Amino acid sequence: MRWFEAPAKATSSAREGGPDKDLVLRLKRRDKDSFLELYDRYGRTVYRYLMHMTGSISAAEELTQEVFIVILDAMATPEPMRSFDSAKGTLEGYLLGIARNLAKQEHRRNLRLLSLDEMQGKMDWSGLFNNIQQTSGSWEYLAALTTQTEIKLLHRFILELPEHYRTVVVLCALQEKSYRDVAAMLQCSEGTVASRLNRAKVLLTAKLTAGDRSRKNHRKLREGGSHAKASVANG
Repeated sequence: MRWFEAPAKATSSAREGGPDKDLVLRLKRRDKDSFLELYDRYGRTVYRYLMHMTGSISAAEELTQEVFIVILDAMATPEPMRSFDSAKGTLEGYLLGIARNLAKQEHRRNLRLLSLDEMQGKMDWSGLFNNIQQTSGSWEYLAALTTQTEIKLLHRFILELPEHYRTVVVLCALQEKSYRDVAAMLQCSEGTVASRLNRAKVLLTAKLTAGDRSRKNHRKLREGGSHAKASVANG
C-alpha cells in the first residue's frame, strides 16, 4: 500500500481488456459460471471499498450484495451487460462505479448509523500497522505514526473526509488503482484525481498534526497535575 504516490499507469493489456476480456464475453453470453467467477475475482475488492467508504461492516456487506445483484439484472436484459463499455474503463472500475453510486444513495437515505467502532474493532490493525510502517516513505508524515492508536486515528480521519476526497484516497491509496482507472470511474480527468488526492493529503496531515498537538497538550496538563499533587503531598 503506497500511500499518496502516483499509482502505476495501466498496462497495455489492462487497457485492451486484459484477463477480463473473456469474462466479459461470457457474462454477455449469460454463461452460468461467469457470474461466480466475477464475484470470486472482485467481490473482496468491492467489499473493502464499501467498508472504507461507509465505515460500516454491515452496510458494506449488504451493499456488496447489491452491486452483484445489479450485475445479475444486467445479465438478464435483452442485451446483457450493455452498460459496460471496455473502451471507457475496466470491469473492476465498472463494479466500483456501481458500488460508489450505491454508497452515495446509502448516505442520502441515512438508514443506518455509521459505526466506526464496529468497523475498527474488527480490522486487522496489526497487519495494517506493519504494512504502513514498511511503506510509509511515500508520505513523510506516516513515518511519525508509531502506534496502532495513531493508525486508527488516521483511518477515522479518512472516513471524515468529504466523499469526493475520500473516494480518491480509498481507490488510489488504499486500493492502489491507477489515476486512469479512477478518472474513468469518476468521469473526470486524471489531473482532477491527482488534485483531489493532494488536497486530501493536506486535509489529513492537518487533522493528524492538530490531533498530535492536542494529545501533547493533554499529556502536559496531566503531568502538571501530577507534579502539583506530588508537591502538596511532600509539603
